[in-house]
Parts: sequence; structure tokens; C-alpha cells
Amino acid sequence: MNVKDTTGANAGFGYGAVSSYSGKSADIGAIGTPEKITGFWAKYNIEENKFLAFYNINKQIDSELAGLKINALRKYDKSFKTANTSMQLIVDGPRVRLLYTMNCFSKLDDCTPRKNADPNGWIVRSPDDTTEVVVLFDGIGEASDTPFPGSPYDK
Repeated sequence: MNVKDTTGANAGFGYGAVSSYSGKSADIGAIGTPEKITGFWAKYNIEENKFLAFYNINKQIDSELAGLKINALRKYDKSFKTANTSMQLIVDGPRVRLLYTMNCFSKLDDCTPRKNADPNGWIVRSPDDTTEVVVLFDGIGEASDTPFPGSPYDK
């Protein structure tokens, strides 16, 4: 799977539990404002030793809105500043979400928001309820019982 940003840079990502998020996600690191997401993934049943479903996504991301959301989160906290931001991709069946976080964890950091810091309601708690994030993309991939032609699963 791949996320392309507005400068044309690409970030590939693998599928697994990473970046302290216990669910299925991938930390894709250094990338600018995202504008497109493409890729293939599959659901595998270990007990049956077979793939149960195949997924494909090829969608545009509203990069203007994504940029506004990223900037809103960067200005959200009163005093917390960091260069340790990340984007996380979360896959749940056919659903794909791309999140941006400043990685401000209240157990360690002062994550107090500024007054009226989120008038648009874009900033939400992360799926694991540990920090604030903005959702840059939330979409559904195409599903199939058979591999998509040209996918890594098409043998």
C-alpha cells in the first residue's frame, strides 16, 4: 500500500501492529500532506491457512482539508511542542483510516489544549484513547472473494 503526498513523494507501509497502537496499523513516517492512497491487503485465517477476503483501494484524499486539520492539531496544545509527529494508517477489514498525531501523551506531557483550539471539531481521541489525532482519510476499499488482478495475491 502507498500514500502519495502533494509534493509527489510516496510512503509505502506494511501491515501490522506498530507505533504503540495495539490494532492493525502502520507508521509511515516522513511524508507531507497526503493526497492519494492506493494499495492491496487481505484477511487471512491462520486456523484455516487461507485468505478469506481481498481488498483494494485507490482514492484521492482531500489534501487541502488534510492540511487544515494538520495545522489545527499543531496549534492545539497550549505549551506542547514536538518534531515527533506521525501519520498512522489503520486497517479494519475494508475500512482504512489515515491519522495524524503530535504524540502528546498526558501521562508524560502537558497536553492542555488552548482555549477554543478546535472550533471545527476535527481533533478526536486516538482509537486506543492515548492521544489526540486528526483523521485525514476514512474510506472503504473494494472487497472481493478472489485476488484483484495485478495484486501481490494474484498468483
